[in-house]
Amino acid sequence: MPTYSEAWLEAVASCPPEERTYDTVQLDHPSFGEPAYIVANVADNMQFGIEAGAPVNAGQMVTFIACPLKAPWPEQREGQPPVAKVEIDNVARELVPKIRAALGYRAYIIVTHRQYLESDRTEPAYGPVSFVLSNVMLTGTKLIGEVRVRNLQNKRFPKLDKNYSYTNFPSLLP
Repeated sequence: MPTYSEAWLEAVASCPPEERTYDTVQLDHPSFGEPAYIVANVADNMQFGIEAGAPVNAGQMVTFIACPLKAPWPEQREGQPPVAKVEIDNVARELVPKIRAALGYRAYIIVTHRQYLESDRTEPAYGPVSFVLSNVMLTGTKLIGEVRVRNLQNKRFPKLDKNYSYTNFPSLLP
């Protein structure tokens, strides 16, 4: 479940010009030695902190590689989970060997999205939100794939820690 900071809520609500947000993506797979970290649409690599409690590099500052990234809002279709098409450009050196190795391995590539604020790059202001990457294609130096929430139909809603029972909610039908 994604978390967000008060600073992120304020930045989104008021849009101050000096408060820039950075969208980042972490790609992870059992065949990768280390996850691949990408920051979208900036000129140079940047350092960002990973949240405490993360499975890899928790509480550490990590270098994110600058790559053009395109990820529009997911499609909404009846009876289908939301799916978004993702394009990461200029991945030749860093990601191509990892992605080729992952395609021959039977496991999901996990994509984790985090958003950081210019004023505090030590931890995410929003996120992490995890997806699975499927239908992966490498064309030249571009990675194209689809991301979706894994096992969405089995997620608890509205709260992850709430069970609905007849004792708590007597109007539920047996």
